[in-house]
Amino acid sequence: MPDTLIEEEEPIRPTVTDDAAAPAPAPGGDPAEARPGERPPDERPPAAPPRPGRPRAAACLLAAIALLALLVGAALGVYFFFWRYEPTARRHIPGDANIVIRLETAELALFGPVRQHFLPLLDESASDASRKARLEAATGLDFPSDLREIVIASTDATSWVALAGGRIPKDRFVAGMEKVARDEGWDGWRREGDLLIVHDTRDTRTRTRAVIGQADDGTIVLGTDVEIVNAALPASDEWQRLDLPEQGPVTFALTSAAWSGAAGVVSAVLPRAGALFRRVDHASGALTLGAEPALAMRVAPASGEAAAALAADTQALLGSLKLALAVLPDVAGARAALEGAQALAQGDKVEIQTKWPYEGLDRACADLAQRARATRDALDAAKAAPSAAP
Repeated sequence: MPDTLIEEEEPIRPTVTDDAAAPAPAPGGDPAEARPGERPPDERPPAAPPRPGRPRAAACLLAAIALLALLVGAALGVYFFFWRYEPTARRHIPGDANIVIRLETAELALFGPVRQHFLPLLDESASDASRKARLEAATGLDFPSDLREIVIASTDATSWVALAGGRIPKDRFVAGMEKVARDEGWDGWRREGDLLIVHDTRDTRTRTRAVIGQADDGTIVLGTDVEIVNAALPASDEWQRLDLPEQGPVTFALTSAAWSGAAGVVSAVLPRAGALFRRVDHASGALTLGAEPALAMRVAPASGEAAAALAADTQALLGSLKLALAVLPDVAGARAALEGAQALAQGDKVEIQTKWPYEGLDRACADLAQRARATRDALDAAKAAPSAAP
């Protein structure tokens, strides 16, 4: 039995937590007491931002590769479809040609004397914008930007043909020139089959002045007569037989027939040169342009001739020609070029090399441009004469 009348109850829990009952603060002091700018001891550092995952990096790499491939493809497309040109004119050298000269028009246009003397002449010729537009509309040829190469060949030094290759539309040039000639009333122009014949109206025998044709690959063929033009229209590998160099602003090749013909011409005046020319089978070479033009030619001796003996005799002939040219007018710097020429045996060939004076080529270009301008003015005057007459 309890000592009191009131039973003892469970002690009442205090409403305010006793300091002794409060959990002990974490080691290091109260977070509220941390100094400004100092992270409380129990606070964790913020997590670093997540790095991009592998899929995103791979996607960027693939996009860069795709862009690069697109740019390369576009550049190749421009090169192959708009800029690259596969030479075609040399494929139309007649089979019996013995003299061939090839001109790379793009490289020639970069040569200083050509830019200075010939490009103004082209600008003057293009002053008649309406005629240029009619010619381009009729033929599809934008001259001279579409022209890439010109090959000049001869079979006997009397019949000549000029072959023009480039970005030339097929099957349009002859018909287009015929239309322009008919619309403008050009005298002496008439169509004969696939050829356009230009006659000299001042000659009572109606002598042929020029014949124009176009090959299947677009190459324009301009010749002195119908026979040589027909011989040049089919494509062939004749240029390989001639050993015509493939690269260079000006390249050339001469066969044994050409050397024999030259021997017959010079023998009466220079018998020593005539005898030497008959010992040559064929030759080819190139004239490089720039600040210091140079000429290089490879000569193949005729059968039974040794290259060393031919080189020695060639060098001796060059020495004697120096004396002969000393009393003659200098043509295109040939005198200085001849003075520095060297002939050496290289294997079974004879190498002839010399530097060609820049000033001589500059004078030659100026003279040719002046002659071309005079010819053009004479033709324009002849066309205007009938209309000016009462």
